[in-house]
Amino acid sequence: MHTVNRRRHGFTIRSMHAVAEPHAFHYLSQRASFWIAALSVIAYIAGNMMGQYGWHTFWASVLGKTDDSLIVYTGTVTPIAQVPDYSRWSQYGGNVKEHTFAQVPSTLRMSLPKYSAGSADADDPSSVYSMGHLGSYATGAENSGSHVGVDIRVPTGTPIRAVMNGIVERVDTTGNGGLGIMVMLRHPNVPDPSDPKKTTTLYSIYGHLNSALVTQGMIVSKGEQIGYSGKTGFATGPHLHFQMDRGEAPWHPYWPFTGTEQRNAGLTFVAAVDQGLNQADGKKFTIQPMLYVQANFPAARQTIASASPEDVPQVRLQQSQGSVAPLPTLRPSRATRVASRKESRIALRGRQVVAVNTAPSTASVPTAVLSRSTVVTASPEQIPVLVMPSGFTVEISHDGSFTGRGWEEVRIRILDASGEVVRNPDLSSDIYLRTAFGEAEFRPAQLSAFDFERGAVTVQMLPRGRRTVIIEAKPFGVTSKPMVHGEN
Repeated sequence: MHTVNRRRHGFTIRSMHAVAEPHAFHYLSQRASFWIAALSVIAYIAGNMMGQYGWHTFWASVLGKTDDSLIVYTGTVTPIAQVPDYSRWSQYGGNVKEHTFAQVPSTLRMSLPKYSAGSADADDPSSVYSMGHLGSYATGAENSGSHVGVDIRVPTGTPIRAVMNGIVERVDTTGNGGLGIMVMLRHPNVPDPSDPKKTTTLYSIYGHLNSALVTQGMIVSKGEQIGYSGKTGFATGPHLHFQMDRGEAPWHPYWPFTGTEQRNAGLTFVAAVDQGLNQADGKKFTIQPMLYVQANFPAARQTIASASPEDVPQVRLQQSQGSVAPLPTLRPSRATRVASRKESRIALRGRQVVAVNTAPSTASVPTAVLSRSTVVTASPEQIPVLVMPSGFTVEISHDGSFTGRGWEEVRIRILDASGEVVRNPDLSSDIYLRTAFGEAEFRPAQLSAFDFERGAVTVQMLPRGRRTVIIEAKPFGVTSKPMVHGEN
């Protein structure tokens, strides 16, 4: 009840009903500028959450890096699945420096050979490994220098994959450094090569790429494709530089000597590598990458006692000797198998891929065809190539402009010679969406025959910045009309 004292008149007035004081929002509701400002802030936040940065970047900025406990170790794979059979390919005129992975017929491809301490040979063009761990440019032999990691001789456009589950720690798309276009992954909670029953953090580095298919902060699954090989940076020919750093290395990617140390020693870069400058530091902060992934250690929580003695010999990675004891086939636990199947399903659905404007050549992706692959009859001076039937093409359509506030729809269709839609395209390989000009993100960026419904598929595209975007469908080389920034 509201009471008013009237002392001058000597009486008190009492109200029969309580009087509600105006709320703060009562005053704010009278101010249109307040609500305009509030709605603008909400619209700005919502636009950024749906735009190019998204919730992932927002929460990453709030919470920091991805929680490492979310990354489960499920074994390892090699960084490359297939390479040319160089002995057979050379009979058709195939050459790793002149031809691309797309020009290697599937019948002339083989699984990446097993690495051993004597595998590397810098002078043998038929050798898949041109540089061994801590090798030299003179011979490439293991422990003959201070070149950390292994160089794998492969044609431009060879698919590169993550060797373990991990987080994309860094992507360098400028190509200006010694490793050129480079991807670095962080792998927490993985078996320590010195004692596989313990866990540690390792970093895997993939250098001299032609293009990268991942961005910083992404979580990648074992075997997921992260880029295509090339010869960017300090490289005399196309190859993959593959190295693995220990978590305690002072920097990543780690190299045994700095430019200052090299100059103080009075050596050129090549001479410093050949003379093994600071080789001991290379052994301390890096590991033999190929022997580690080939070992495919069981998860650290699976102890030796969980298996029968005849199935589990002692396992150790001898980094200095460049050898590894035979590893038994150990059946993983049910939890590990469930996690592995889950990650396989995620990988099959595909992940977001950023098209980096690095102007890759048409060799950056495998050749796709609309019917079963055929080999052109060729003389020994020529190499057989995979071709697609004439008269078929890919059509890329959109509304011609983008606002920069959200995702845009892009329509992809496959047409025959008469311009009719091919309702059931038979793709023996996938179609890859990139940008011929500008930068954009596609979901999905890789299309298979299963993605097409009645011969068409709608793709979501998020332009980055205000530059005009021109979309390209690899390997067909078909480009879209320009999509410019502005209202329709």
